[in-house]
Amino acid sequence: MRLAKQVRLAAAFLLMMVSGLVWNSFALFLVALEGEFHWSRASISGAYGAFALINAVSAPLFGYLLGRYNSRVLLAGAAMLLGTAFLLTAHVSTIGQFWLAFGLVGGLGTHCTSSYAIFAVLAGRFRKRPATAMAIADAGSGLAAFLGLPVMSWMIEDLGWRFTYSALGIVLMGIAVPLHLFVIDRVKSASGTGGRYGLAGLGRVTILALVISYFCGSAAYHGLMTQQIALFEDNSVNAQTAVWIAAVAGLIIFVWRLLSGWLCDLWGSGPVMALAALAGVLTFGMLVAILVTANVAALLVYPLVLGVAFGGQQVLLADRARLVVTLSALSAVLGVCRLASGAGMAAGPVLAGSLHDWAGGYGAAIAVIAGLALLHFVTFAAIRRRQAPMM
Repeated sequence: MRLAKQVRLAAAFLLMMVSGLVWNSFALFLVALEGEFHWSRASISGAYGAFALINAVSAPLFGYLLGRYNSRVLLAGAAMLLGTAFLLTAHVSTIGQFWLAFGLVGGLGTHCTSSYAIFAVLAGRFRKRPATAMAIADAGSGLAAFLGLPVMSWMIEDLGWRFTYSALGIVLMGIAVPLHLFVIDRVKSASGTGGRYGLAGLGRVTILALVISYFCGSAAYHGLMTQQIALFEDNSVNAQTAVWIAAVAGLIIFVWRLLSGWLCDLWGSGPVMALAALAGVLTFGMLVAILVTANVAALLVYPLVLGVAFGGQQVLLADRARLVVTLSALSAVLGVCRLASGAGMAAGPVLAGSLHDWAGGYGAAIAVIAGLALLHFVTFAAIRRRQAPMM
């Protein structure tokens, strides 16, 4: 049993590493696409928004299907679709084609590396320390950002963004398809009306708080992550330094995700989220220092506090959701939460890019993102916890 858990956890970690490359690399491609095609940042960010939104809108149905049918086959098929999307994206020449290949096809396929699907699998295997298992798996995305972003930056610069997108698609299919088919557990089957929709027994305040916290946290995090390299370059930070700042933030996210899951099982998710809220205040303080005073010290502190503020949010939210629903309903509930999260992923980058284009800088964008982050932390505290029976 211990070996089986270790194998599943390692597979989940690899899948989340792929997820980290998929989501965090967009900031690099944004700069490359703008440089070649001279598309606006808002239109390029809009494709990322469509990618996240398509994934989010289809998540409740996909989460329901995972609990009803063979989740291994469904997730392997999604991996094939996502790999194909990146291969198609490597050949686009218009913004419409980019939106279609990356935004539509990629958005449908990226369920294969979505944390809600991986977490639903791990919750069934790890009963005693689920948050720790989720955190270990989720940390893979942070490690991938730290190790992968500099490599992908070099690939885009020397080999071209088209080659890099093609390579990403091939690597994705080579890793995700066999892991889903042969290694990862099937999602626990749902039964009864409560398992069907996963919302039975949840109060309105709990549902609303879950949805708002997921939406605002994702909007703030992805609004920052997709724009941070461009923001640094706009403030006289050279391109390589900006990439390494983003990579170090990925490393901090990797470390904090590991630590936050362990602390969550030890203390509970509330105190850990309180630490994240404090780091969030410091994050936006550093950004103000960078924008207003070009403070060099702020560049060093920023990735540390960013990682603590937002690195563990998916684990903390999923663990809080686990406490208010049955295990068999978890994939369906997390699918609904993924809808809210994906809407935030879509809204954050588009909002940040649009505000940049409108204001001619990132000041207004940072102010709005800070407000979203505040709502994320406040509504998390309003989620009513109750221990649901394990089925």
